Amino acid sequence: MKGFDIYHGSGTVNFKKAYAAGYRIAMVKATEGKTFKDPKFIANVKAAKSAGFKVGAYHFARFTSPAVARQEARFFYNVAKGYLKYMDEPLVLDLETNHAGRQLVASMQAFFSELKKLTGHRLMLYSMGVFYLNNLKGHHPGIPLWYARYASKPIGVSSYYLWQKSQTGKVPGISAYVDINETGPDYPSTLQGAIKKAEDAITTAKKAAAAATTAKKAAAAAKAAVKTTPYYVTASKLNIRKSPGGTILGQLNHGDRVQVLGISAGWAKIKSGSNVVYVSAKYLSKSQTATKTAPKPVYHTIVRGDTVGALAKKYGSTIKQIKSWNKLDSKYTIYVGKKIRVK
Repeated sequence: MKGFDIYHGSGTVNFKKAYAAGYRIAMVKATEGKTFKDPKFIANVKAAKSAGFKVGAYHFARFTSPAVARQEARFFYNVAKGYLKYMDEPLVLDLETNHAGRQLVASMQAFFSELKKLTGHRLMLYSMGVFYLNNLKGHHPGIPLWYARYASKPIGVSSYYLWQKSQTGKVPGISAYVDINETGPDYPSTLQGAIKKAEDAITTAKKAAAAATTAKKAAAAAKAAVKTTPYYVTASKLNIRKSPGGTILGQLNHGDRVQVLGISAGWAKIKSGSNVVYVSAKYLSKSQTATKTAPKPVYHTIVRGDTVGALAKKYGSTIKQIKSWNKLDSKYTIYVGKKIRVK
């Protein structure tokens, strides 16, 4: 998801036009130092929200000490507090120059500490490339990062909420050049970090499925995974497949439980460790009773004219099964009046 950040120097912004062009996040300057309030802050926040944007506000730091940082935090909050109802995005400390010398980190932390006392709204740090990496990285635990690095990727960091990728962006509805932002792996609604991990897991699973030894492990993992979820196997044996109707990787037993991720066209997608495999949905049931009783045998009392072949056809069995169940001789001899198992 992409967005931009603006201040009074951005001129009059047509937020509806920018939204129609696909931009969704507007970070609006509120304050700077201890006394400067952006003259377009309120108008920009309201117009952005009205156009459908996710809105956040930022404060440009000028503090020279922890004491001054706390003063700036209070000033920022007092300007922004009446407009938090418009904001889905965090309140941001824009820290890109060092006016505090050796007290820089302590001053930053004092700013956030003071702001946390004043509001429960989410907070975030904005900083830039080498300045951030040399001075601030690792010193803002629990505070997400809005990272400015004008390159093909956010060099130097792997965890960030927003990435400011350009300062010379052209956005429909804004006449001036603006900073362009893109959501990162820590951005909550996109879950990009989780998506990347899932994609990596799928890639690994595809490679693993190509090897026979890994396929055996997948089948074993599938059998292990069927002990925690409310779908039960009703067949005496149920094949585990790499894909619907595909290669058989192993088998489940009657009464085993499986984690069903979805059912489509008669095939159930189930979880097997970190992999996904398939079984026929026909032989799954939500009823827990499926684990308690196996199918009951069916018996038939022989009458004149019965043959093993006719009985197998009648009861949906096979001659081989009837012979095995009843220990018949090679001629399949049966006697009138004798009860035999036929299913």
